[in-house]
Amino acid sequence: MRTTKADLEAILGEFDIVERYDRRPTCTVDEDLHQIRRNARLRVSLKEWAEARSVPLIYARALRRYLDQG
Repeated sequence: MRTTKADLEAILGEFDIVERYDRRPTCTVDEDLHQIRRNARLRVSLKEWAEARSVPLIYARALRRYLDQG
């Protein structure tokens, strides 16, 4: 099963992450995808990124899964 941006936005809503960011969910997902991509090059772990952003690790893993789909 493929992960979509709609799935990522649903995760944001489920964990009330959107309200913490105080932005539109689509912008937040795009920004987070960019950060996950960049952090992979810098060898920052998903766990470290999730802790720094105060988001669930499941969201970080979903972002990585989305990027890995190509």
